[in-house]
Amino acid sequence: MGDMYDFRAPAMSWAQVDAAADSVRNSFRLEEVAYFPVVDVVEKLLANRFEEISFEICTHAEMDGAEGLTCPRGQFIRIREDVYEEACTGGVRARFTVSHELGHLLLHTDADKPLARAMSHEQLKPYRSAEKQANRFASTLLMPSRHISFLDSAEDLIERFGVSRPAASYRLDDLAKRGWR
Repeated sequence: MGDMYDFRAPAMSWAQVDAAADSVRNSFRLEEVAYFPVVDVVEKLLANRFEEISFEICTHAEMDGAEGLTCPRGQFIRIREDVYEEACTGGVRARFTVSHELGHLLLHTDADKPLARAMSHEQLKPYRSAEKQANRFASTLLMPSRHISFLDSAEDLIERFGVSRPAASYRLDDLAKRGWR
C-alpha cells in the first residue's frame, strides 16, 4: 500500500473515516453481512443516489496504468477494465481498489475544500493524507470491526471478507494497536 503520490486532505480522525464507511454499509442494510458486495454497491449507489457521478470502466491506455481514479470534483470514478473484471469475480486486491476509490468519492470530493498535491518530499500526517484516509475507508468498509474477534487470524479475515493477506494483517495490527477488544 505504498503511495507514489498523495494529496493533502482536510484533517479527519480515523473515527470519522470509520463512520463514513459504516454509513455506506448502514444505508444498504449490510451491517450484519461480513462479505461486502463492493461492485454491486458502488454501481447502485452511483446509479440511484449520485446520478450526476459516472462510473466508468476504462482501458489500460486510458488509465495510463492507474488502477482507479476518482475526480476531485466528484464527477466520476474510473476503474481500469481488468481491475473491474477482477473485482466482479472477487479478486481481493481489485475489491480493495474499488472500495478505496469509493472512499475518495465520499471523503474527498468537496469543491469547497479542494485537495492539494503533496510535494514528493513531504511526509503527510496520516490524518491529512488522502491516500491513507481512502485506505482506511476501504479497510473498514471491507472488514468492519463488528465482524472481527480478537481470536481471528489473518486467514480468518481473508476467508470471511475476501481481502488480501496484507490488508487482513494490516487491519488486525491496527485494531491491536488501538487496544481493540
